[in-house]
Amino acid sequence: MLSGTELKRASTYHRDQDRRRFLTACWLLRTTAAAQLGVSPADVAVERRCPDCDKPHGKPYVRSVGIELHVSVSHAGNRVAVALSTAGALGVDVEEVPTGPVDGLAQCALSPAELAVLQALPEHKRNAAFARMWVCKEAVLKATGHGLRIPPDQVEVSSPQEDPALLGWPLDIHPSTVQIHPLDPGGGYAGVVAVIAGDLPITVSESDALDLRPIQLSAAVSMAA
Repeated sequence: MLSGTELKRASTYHRDQDRRRFLTACWLLRTTAAAQLGVSPADVAVERRCPDCDKPHGKPYVRSVGIELHVSVSHAGNRVAVALSTAGALGVDVEEVPTGPVDGLAQCALSPAELAVLQALPEHKRNAAFARMWVCKEAVLKATGHGLRIPPDQVEVSSPQEDPALLGWPLDIHPSTVQIHPLDPGGGYAGVVAVIAGDLPITVSESDALDLRPIQLSAAVSMAA
């Protein structure tokens, strides 16, 4: 069901697990989008646009008639997540909770205020806390399509002990228009989906890839393990 472009890109991965994650993500995106559009997975028109080059990578877009379906994809470890919404642009991120020290990563990825929050936590809670803040940053930057072209330490999110929220970033989009909802990707992982939907109420429906069927979309996340 995949396109020639997707298969060609898959062939460029040197590690088998990276290639399998990419192929699974392509399959899951096409299958979940097809369920919403009423077409076969092979007929889902997927584009990946890089703003910096002409290569087919970056934020995926689904071209369709009659419904504006926003999508996002994330994969880490043995998790692959696809999010879909008709409410507005969205980004999903799932990450493994680091098992080693996160001090170096935190210095690059967190703002001074976020670093202070992290360092105030007991050491055994810092890895999960860092992962929670990191997925929020990734998800909101995926929603806009900027990705890590914006330094993550310029994006400030709420404390990991609070409901996930965007507090500030260097974009003209007001942080209050971005809603972040936590996901449950299982032990050892952190995940959220962010939707740029203003004050439109968003309900997130989370399902396993084994249970693929059309659903009424506000924001939906399907996950493969």
